[in-house]
Amino acid sequence: MIRIAVCDDDLNNLKITSKYIEAALINLNFEAEIVLATQSQQLITESISNNEIDILFLDIDFNGAGKNGIEFATELRKINKDFSLVFVTAFFEYSLIAYQCKTFGYVLKPITEQSITPVLSRLKAEYTQNTNNFIQLNKDYSIRTKDILFIERNKSKAKVYTAETIYETNYSLNNIQDILPADFVRVHRSYIINQNNIQKINRDEKIIEFGNNLSCPLGQFHFI
Repeated sequence: MIRIAVCDDDLNNLKITSKYIEAALINLNFEAEIVLATQSQQLITESISNNEIDILFLDIDFNGAGKNGIEFATELRKINKDFSLVFVTAFFEYSLIAYQCKTFGYVLKPITEQSITPVLSRLKAEYTQNTNNFIQLNKDYSIRTKDILFIERNKSKAKVYTAETIYETNYSLNNIQDILPADFVRVHRSYIINQNNIQKINRDEKIIEFGNNLSCPLGQFHFI
């Protein structure tokens, strides 16, 4: 699930923006959710530092309640360059300056569902098409590739394991490997693993451990 945060110093604007984002997500059938809606720049900084946010809707004018949005975004970009940033502003001229912060887009106030839908539609396309960050498991659902521990062949289909959930997809193991980043390697005729999430390799027992009592066999095709 793609994680969205909203940050605005005005509580009423925060509620309105969140409301219309949620409505647009439903209408677009976009597998995303608001995980944080806050007036606190500190909470946003902590979440960005911990890679807990994929998309941030950020107000530009904080009226003395913190750094202005552009200054704040510049600091956030030094911490994490990967999240998608959307500025929310009442002033069109800010939109020209905003792009220096690697901005995905902007939405002008007053926010409506109609004004926020186009940027969310583009975000949906971005996240479902960029397999370096996300992989589309079926026509309606995508997950972050970095969350995948390993993938197991399941007859002509595949099972995708994360720390919390097991997903099923119509991809065969060979087909899914073709669209995964280079960090994913075939370690067994029936398994592909994410090298970044390995906790331990037991070569004596030929097992790769990932935590949460999850493991897979290390077979003759291993390259690690």
